Order: sequence, then structure tokens, then C-alpha cells
Amino acid sequence: MKRRISIAIVAALAAAGATLSACSRGDGGVAGPAGAEKASPWVRPPLIDGVTRDGGVLIVRGAADPDARVVLRAPDVAAVAVNADAAGRFELRLPPLYGDIRLTPEVQVGEDAAISPETLLVIQGGAGPVALIAAGQPTIRLDGRGVLDAVDSDGSTLMISGPAGHKPPVVAVGGVAANVAPASRGRWRAMAGRAGSVEIVVDGQAFDYPGDAGEGGFSIARAGQGWRINWPVQPNGHQSAWLPDRPAAAR
Repeated sequence: MKRRISIAIVAALAAAGATLSACSRGDGGVAGPAGAEKASPWVRPPLIDGVTRDGGVLIVRGAADPDARVVLRAPDVAAVAVNADAAGRFELRLPPLYGDIRLTPEVQVGEDAAISPETLLVIQGGAGPVALIAAGQPTIRLDGRGVLDAVDSDGSTLMISGPAGHKPPVVAVGGVAANVAPASRGRWRAMAGRAGSVEIVVDGQAFDYPGDAGEGGFSIARAGQGWRINWPVQPNGHQSAWLPDRPAAAR
């Protein structure tokens, strides 16, 4: 798993604009960019780009091919589906959720599916963070807004990310300035060769990163002033993501 995150980012930038589809896994892990043979190469998986709340209902928004049939699936939870409109936009209303839920976005193509490489994670039924996680990629927060969204780790490298603003943020890890680069979907990222607990400062705001979760199965737990997610990554690695708590005003 060593340097997996760094390698994945370089590959993703080199293949910018390419469409990935993926298979969901039954071992508690997160789907990776595989399984494209399951769907027509002309069909792209759905891209989730926003979540809002309407009372106890979460509204998931995103883009797909025009008129595509978009589905969100989760174990032990009824699937939710909707057709995208003529412009390819869709809006899915999830019923009230309880606990931590992992949903797999896909586009139905007959009896097959174009499955997203991302997993939509709803922590504590939406009372906690809502995020998109994927092997080797920076975690994308969909709940609220802050200068720091997530810190991902593969046990040797940190990938720090957040929403892009008018200018790149100033980021320091353990008192050492980090290089900030633009990332896809209106975001920035910074890399650091560390895995243990460390102070991360973004535009003057300090965050006490509690460290990598270590190897193991899928887990979600409180860690310091935030939530830490851990999941296995094939063939024998892992990835963890730490999501700092949002200020009350940002939720």
C-alpha cells in the first residue's frame, strides 16, 4: 500500500477526463476503479456533487447521462432510484437514515450497471459527516463548508484536501509548509510524508490530526475532534480518512 495515494493521484491527473466504473465489494471494503466490463463504455457512472437536508430527509444531487436511471444501493436499506432529466441532473431523496450507511451510486443499464468508484458515506444518519470515499483518492466532504475537509492516509503519506477559494490556502504540517496543488471538482490538495498524529494548519486554523487508523476492516469512530474512517484496499493495504468536526455555523 506504500505510496498508493501518491501513485493514484498521478494516474488520475494523467487520465483527466476519463470515465471510470467500478464494482462494489462484499468484504467491507470500498469499490475501486474496476469492473468496467459490466457496462457499456458509452455509459458513465453518476457523479454526486451535493447533499442538502429537508427535515429528516437527505437530498442527494448530481450529474449523469441525460435520462439515465440513477440508483443508490446500501445493504439492508431499500434502494432509491430516479431518472436524470434531459440535462443529466438528478435529485434523490433518501428516507430517514439511522446509524452509519454506505451507499453505492450506479446507473442502471438493462440488467447491468455502471457503478461509481466512490462510496457515499452517511455517518450517524446525516447528523455526522456526509462524504464520498474512494480508494487512492481524496475524500470529498458534502456536509457544510470549512477550510479543511479531510486528511487521508495510506499509512505512510498524508493527503490533505479542502474546497478551493479565490487563492490557494497556506498549509503547514508539523510546522513545515506543504505544497498546495489544484485538484478536480473545485478542490485543492497537499501531500506530506507522515502518518502519525500531527498539527495541521490551514489558513491560520489549527487541526490536531490524530494519526492513521492502521490496518483492519471497515470502521467508523470518533478520533480527536472529528471522525475517522478506515477501510481495506486491495490487494493488501488500507486507507483511512479523518474528517474534522465542522463549526456549528457551517453545518
